[in-house]
Amino acid sequence: MKKLTYLVASLLTTATVGMTFTGCIDNDEPYGIEQLRGAKAELLKSKKALIEADAQYKLALAEAEKVKAAAEAAKFDAERAKTEAEIAEIRQRMDDAARIAEQTLQNLKVAYEQALLAYEKERLELSQQQQTILDGFYRKYFTALNNYNEKYMEYVRAQKDLVANALDPDGIAYDAKKRVEDAVANAQKALDDAQANIEDYNEQLADAKTWKPSELGAKLTAYQDQVEENTEKMKLIDLTIAENNNESEEGKALVAAKKALDALYNEEVEIPAYTFNADGAITIPGLTEPEEVIGEGWSYTWNSQYGYHGYNDAFNRLGNFKNSIRRYVLDDNDVEWTKAEINNLEAEKKEKTAEFDNLFAGWKMFADAYNVGAAPKYDAIIGYDELKKAVDAYNAQVPATQAAKDAYYAAQKAAQEAWDAYNEKNNLEGDAWSDYYEAVNAANEAYNKAVEAANNELDKTITALNNAVVKAQQEKNAADSKYMIAQGLADKYDDNDLKEAALAALKVAEDAAKALETAEKARDEQAPKAQAKAEKANDLAAATRDNAITDAEKARKLAINDAPQIADPLLDAANAADNKVNEAQDAYNEAWNELSELVRVWDNETQSYTGVYGAIDNQVEEINKEYQYEEEWYDGENWHTYTWMPASDYSLFYQFENEVNGSQWDAEVAIPECSVADVCAYSSSNMKYNIIALSNKIYGSYYYDKNDDDILGIPSAQLIPLTKDDIDKMLAKYGVDEINYPNSYNYYFGLFGITLYYDNRIEVANAYITNKPAIEAAFEDVQTQIDNLVASREELSDKIDEAGKAVEAAQEAVDELNADSWAEYYELQRQNDVADKMIIAISAAAEATGVAQTEQWTQETIDAAIENIEQSIKDEEESIPDLEEALARAKYILDQYEKGLISSAELAALDVEEAKLAMDADKEKLDAAKARLDAAIKSVENAE
Repeated sequence: MKKLTYLVASLLTTATVGMTFTGCIDNDEPYGIEQLRGAKAELLKSKKALIEADAQYKLALAEAEKVKAAAEAAKFDAERAKTEAEIAEIRQRMDDAARIAEQTLQNLKVAYEQALLAYEKERLELSQQQQTILDGFYRKYFTALNNYNEKYMEYVRAQKDLVANALDPDGIAYDAKKRVEDAVANAQKALDDAQANIEDYNEQLADAKTWKPSELGAKLTAYQDQVEENTEKMKLIDLTIAENNNESEEGKALVAAKKALDALYNEEVEIPAYTFNADGAITIPGLTEPEEVIGEGWSYTWNSQYGYHGYNDAFNRLGNFKNSIRRYVLDDNDVEWTKAEINNLEAEKKEKTAEFDNLFAGWKMFADAYNVGAAPKYDAIIGYDELKKAVDAYNAQVPATQAAKDAYYAAQKAAQEAWDAYNEKNNLEGDAWSDYYEAVNAANEAYNKAVEAANNELDKTITALNNAVVKAQQEKNAADSKYMIAQGLADKYDDNDLKEAALAALKVAEDAAKALETAEKARDEQAPKAQAKAEKANDLAAATRDNAITDAEKARKLAINDAPQIADPLLDAANAADNKVNEAQDAYNEAWNELSELVRVWDNETQSYTGVYGAIDNQVEEINKEYQYEEEWYDGENWHTYTWMPASDYSLFYQFENEVNGSQWDAEVAIPECSVADVCAYSSSNMKYNIIALSNKIYGSYYYDKNDDDILGIPSAQLIPLTKDDIDKMLAKYGVDEINYPNSYNYYFGLFGITLYYDNRIEVANAYITNKPAIEAAFEDVQTQIDNLVASREELSDKIDEAGKAVEAAQEAVDELNADSWAEYYELQRQNDVADKMIIAISAAAEATGVAQTEQWTQETIDAAIENIEQSIKDEEESIPDLEEALARAKYILDQYEKGLISSAELAALDVEEAKLAMDADKEKLDAAKARLDAAIKSVENAE
């Protein structure tokens, strides 16, 4: 069997928004799958096709979301659009999104037809029963997929119409009345079809109740034949409709009307070239040179309004140019200049100049102190003299404090040595007792070792003597036993050999008895001697121990008698050393307090700190007061104001203070000296930050050095005061038009740029007052160019509207010509839906009852099919209330619209909602059909 490329159908899911290949399907084996066992390799394509289909599908999902986003954004933009250019751009944006979606659907329809063709060809290789099994699954899936694709495009078109109505409520792009009338007709048809389906289902149900098992296969074939016959009729109707659309008088008129409309869409409209101030009559600074706004050869068509040098480009160029020169020439409120306004500008400039001069001084202070490429110059910072004075005062006190500290620790060391000498002699009695106990312990230990050695030697001797007796006794017992056995044999048998053996055994037994006697005698003689030797050794050890203890007692008594005469003088010396320590500590504490106050102390009278810390605090407070400024920031919703102050950091001082405090009670650490660099609140990194921040404020953050050079991470321009020439060179380098220089000054170059902006505004204002007639004429000339451009598009738009109406009229004539054909087509389609339901009812019944061959079908299969038909009737009947409600809703909306109570915009919004609901409903049906198809595929794939 050929491979059945059913997976080509999965490619169609690229149009089914929201559906994915999850593989989560039921494990029940569909009816007839056992007929396909062994055909796995022939029936299924590789998993790669599934993966590719899934990827294509997700891509289409993303495209659909883009269409939705485009519609929402376009509607919002349309509500606030003020110009023709804005409206045209929004319309084009939505048209492009819808066109992409429509093209996607067309591509998918081709894939749909190819999938159907592929399946029809390859199913011929299947058996009749195999075709029966799979056809139902595929047909339901193809039908659901096609229905969903149509609903998807209706949803896209509804969004497009919503935007079209917002852009042009009175135009022809959205025919509100026709839409609501069509909605009523469609709702009526849906209700009529459902009622007709119920009637047909009941007829089929009545027939099914008469079925016999032997007839069931023929009934299934008849339904399949009906579907094929109706499908062929529908193809013929398609041909008739196509012929009407192209060959009839009405169709030819429609083709001609569409051709005429298409020609207008592509009709080229020339845009006249335009150069501003071509005659040089305007002498305002920045506008003295002629400027080409629209070049030669610009043109557009309706379909290419947004192309390069097209309508949108020209309209924006003219509009932006007009706005830019008006903003440039007129004041910030777009009104004519007056002497009063110029006076206000001069006053504002004076204020900004004063602010610039002050912050420039702070910027220069930090720039000088930073001293790029060398060590910082702290003497350039305000408050340096006070800080240096405080540091010098501290350093002047360090030697005296260090000397007092050294004297204290020297006295402390001497006292410790005196006490060590006293403690060494003060414990002589204790030492005597310790020596005594140590000697007694040593004597007892020596005694115990001697006794243990003597006893071990005695045990060893006694054990050896006893072992010898035991061994002799064992040998004697063995010899006696052997003799008794030999003598018994000799007595029993009169044999010379036995008798000789008995005599030999007797000799051995007698020798053994002698050996035992000898061993016992040795034990009895040597054991008492060994005992006496051990006792003698024990007595000697005891005497040695007693002598040693007596000697230790004599030494202890002598040492205790001599101790007081040695220790008392040493105690007096130690107490005297302690007095000297206390005196030195008092002197050190006094000196330290003086030093500590020079580091930091709170003055209750002035309510401030003094010392080095106080000088730092005063320096920071003065600099903050002098160089702070107000800054604004935006959180995305609101503007906020905060006060910027130069960055400072007390961490160096705290580190120094910790080092000083850490040296107070550490004899090995010298009291540190201090320098301004050791404690200044403005480290190099803080200076760098303040240079950049102040530079951003006075010069802005937009510029770069002429060589784009960086010095230690700071653009070198931030260390070099800028001039107007510097800024102009930068703007020219980056392609900024001269007319935009003032705005660039104002927005990008800080306070300095703002003063330049005021200079320009004052100069321009004076020039405007002098040259007002020429300038106003130039404005009117630009507006004329804009008006002419808009008029050319409106003229083309009117032509297109008329041609569109002609297309609509021709389309209505063709629709009327095809009305009966479409009615017949839809009825055949409805009949096929009923027949498909019957095919599924029978196939599902066979699956449920677990039989594959038609000849195996039983009454149980028929009963299950009847239940399925009854369920179809129930489902259709349950849909009637919703369909009736939908019809009533459509009629109500039509009535409200005819009475003027619902606007076309509200109708367009309702259409989007209705289309979305319809699309979601068909999505559920598609998911169900896909799940059943997946279940069949899964079972076949798992078949062995």
